[in-house]
Amino acid sequence: MKWTSNKKMRDNERFLVELFSKIDEQYEGLLIVVEGKRDEKILRELGVKARIVKTQSGKPRLEFLEEIASAAGEGGQVLILTDFDPEGVDLCRFIERDLELRKIAILRRLRREIRKSMGNWRCIEEMVSLFKRRDSPEPQDLRQDL
Repeated sequence: MKWTSNKKMRDNERFLVELFSKIDEQYEGLLIVVEGKRDEKILRELGVKARIVKTQSGKPRLEFLEEIASAAGEGGQVLILTDFDPEGVDLCRFIERDLELRKIAILRRLRREIRKSMGNWRCIEEMVSLFKRRDSPEPQDLRQDL
């Protein structure tokens, strides 16, 4: 049983849940870049099946960028969901510049939509509070265990 509060999901939170639950259908060949394991876990709990690459992989930046480019492949699309703090924004810009040189599609508008809908949250892992709302979805990994 999950812990819930008396709060209901707000419209922006409901939008995020719906967006992530359908993202695989809407973007073919999607690759998502996040900073760490908790970010990936939240996206998986929201139902995202797309390939996810973490920036905190311990690899040198050049090797990491090669991995992203290789994973995205020709015709792939990359959604960069690094944190929305100054360090995460700088990291996003660095990745974008490199991928642009490689002619890889970057989903900037989608990143802006997600950022706008996140309100005061500054990173993906803060979205864990979505699962504590009275009308929130069950995390995917819990549904699979039932």
